[in-house]
Amino acid sequence: MITITYEKFMMALGLFTALCVAGGWLIKIIKGIKQPSTNVKKMLDNDNKRIKNLEEQQSYNNKATKLLLRSELAILGHLSTNNNTGEMAKAKKDLQEFLLNN
Repeated sequence: MITITYEKFMMALGLFTALCVAGGWLIKIIKGIKQPSTNVKKMLDNDNKRIKNLEEQQSYNNKATKLLLRSELAILGHLSTNNNTGEMAKAKKDLQEFLLNN
């Protein structure tokens, strides 16, 4: 027959409490170790989103600049020959398409 005395019961409760406290501290330590990597990952994700946005803006600006340069070349061609209407119409069409589609 197993007899449970007050001392054994209190010792078991003390051991259980010690294990719970140790487990809680272990969880805190693991979270503390993982926290810097989680923060770095979050920062890198934010930076990657910002970089992608900046790349899209840069691409748009490059396209717009090229279009403006083509338009100005068409104007210069018209001014120099006084009859470059085909290029002027094409430049106008390209400009309208760019403005409406982008």
